[in-house]
Amino acid sequence: MTEILGYTCNSCGAKSYPRHARCPSCGKSEFTASRLEGDAKLLAFTRVHMLSLAYMERYITLGIVEFDNGFRALGRLHAAEPTIGMRLKSEIGPVRSEDLETIEGLWFRE
Repeated sequence: MTEILGYTCNSCGAKSYPRHARCPSCGKSEFTASRLEGDAKLLAFTRVHMLSLAYMERYITLGIVEFDNGFRALGRLHAAEPTIGMRLKSEIGPVRSEDLETIEGLWFRE
């Protein structure tokens, strides 16, 4: 199973996901990794209708969430009627198929 990590700058404490070569806030390059898991709050969402052939669905819903540890991330949102501020559970699951390989990423559920 895939592990999704966020990174905290050892110099200034800025949190980022995905990892950058240098901290977007201070430019330093040393980070501490933390798993992105657990509960999160929905900050924004959108539905994408123009998908590549790698997706079998008619549309997908993407959400930006903030985890309880302060990290923010984008992932697949599986909620019947999403509302800003709702609490979601995170998990790792298949997000698309590419060349007969399943690509895993973040999912958020009610």
